Amino acid sequence: MKRIVVLPYDSIWQHLYLDESRKLKTVLKEHVQSIQHIGSTAVPGMYAKPIIDMMLITKSIVHFEAQHQLLMQLGYERVASEFKNSLQYVKRVSGDRTHQLYIFEAHHEKVLEMSAMTAYLNYYPSEMERYNGVKRELAKLYPFEVAAYEQSKLIFVTVMTVKAVDWYVARLDEQKISI
Repeated sequence: MKRIVVLPYDSIWQHLYLDESRKLKTVLKEHVQSIQHIGSTAVPGMYAKPIIDMMLITKSIVHFEAQHQLLMQLGYERVASEFKNSLQYVKRVSGDRTHQLYIFEAHHEKVLEMSAMTAYLNYYPSEMERYNGVKRELAKLYPFEVAAYEQSKLIFVTVMTVKAVDWYVARLDEQKISI
């Protein structure tokens, strides 16, 4: 049984993301519109499970599925996607998940949500600290119960995501006006 590990921010996470995103762009070439580092490892100061979450945007999920072999060559395995109309892959080292890759088309609602949440936590240190507290407390309460940990975090994350999307969309609207 694996223990839930939530670690203080480590700047190596940014380097691991940059290295992996270069590999993905090199191998997948024209199938990649963009790759973003998302989630807690993308936010300096954020406590996180040491898994590099990445979001790859592609023009077509249908066409991207043919790239499965290339991702396997990079050490990825396909897993059941958490979200409709998307793909999800993980990379493991010694059985531990080290990278998680979400693949969406640009118009997918999760692109906005994931981008907004990462930007929001980077912009508002007090919100990041609130989330840090929740994660640390839940890791203590449910050290070996991943499902309970994730379920308990869900309400907090859902509310924060709504706030993040509202803030992010308002910022995008402001930028359009000022251009």
